[in-house]
Amino acid sequence: MVLGLAMMAAMLPTMIGINEATQGQRDQEEARRGSARKQRCHLVATCSLSQGTAEMRQQVHNAQVQVGLDGKLYITKKPSATMVPFNGGFYTHPDFPPDNTSGMVTISGEEAPTLRWVFLDANRHELRWGGRPDSQGHVCGPFDWTKDEQYVTLEGWEGWLAVRLPEDELRNQGDELGIEHGLDVWRLYFDQNDDGANLPPGSQGLEVRLRRTTAES
Repeated sequence: MVLGLAMMAAMLPTMIGINEATQGQRDQEEARRGSARKQRCHLVATCSLSQGTAEMRQQVHNAQVQVGLDGKLYITKKPSATMVPFNGGFYTHPDFPPDNTSGMVTISGEEAPTLRWVFLDANRHELRWGGRPDSQGHVCGPFDWTKDEQYVTLEGWEGWLAVRLPEDELRNQGDELGIEHGLDVWRLYFDQNDDGANLPPGSQGLEVRLRRTTAES
């Protein structure tokens, strides 16, 4: 028993040192993650090669998420002059516990550019942006990232969809979006209930992932 107590006494400083070092590493990692989550980023859509047609994939894969002046988010490689790339990231939101970064914001294309909330329209399953009153009653998060910190999630999973509605094919969106051919523009949706987002008949959709890329300015 005496020998055991002596050995424990000798090991105690080492154990304390190990615990302090481990805690220090945890603190550093938490600080790194917190800083990384606050960095502004662009969003780039990616899709698998097994979906849709080659033309559809070409329009969506590696296309940036754009912020439209109509309060919606789009995926396109041919943005209009009124669109600006998504430029934002995770942000503290009053709907979640203190010190959270479960909300998401982006800089709008308004005059002057303004930091706005990103939220999911609870009725249409479409991603929108606006002020706090605009987001009331809709899904404001929790937004998060995947384990590799590369892709964005909402409510714990990646249910993102690039969507083209029937009316998008029938009308020329030049007046609305400033683009001559509306088929090059896809809407950003989220399949909240994993049931196809209740899209109207005739809609087209591609499952996408949203990759974070550093916003330099």
